[in-house]
Amino acid sequence: MSHFGRSGPPDIKDTYSLLVLNISFRTTTDDLYPLFDQYRKVIDVFIPRDRRTGDSRGFAFVRYKYADEAQKAVDRLDGRNVDGRNIMV
Repeated sequence: MSHFGRSGPPDIKDTYSLLVLNISFRTTTDDLYPLFDQYRKVIDVFIPRDRRTGDSRGFAFVRYKYADEAQKAVDRLDGRNVDGRNIMV
């Protein structure tokens, strides 16, 4: 399985998924992955796309294996400026 969840919504069993709001429409999984991965191993990053246009819908999901790792990312990244927008985690 790809780390970037390009094939569709990830299976969320036994993982902790963070909802990341207010991302720029130009922000990619390649932008978010290293940002979140510095707080422990990210399983994958998924950015939902508009079915008709293929454009980003302005939010993402980032999955971690353990709750404490996910919480650390929330604590450190909520409100962080990414691509000119303050993200909400």
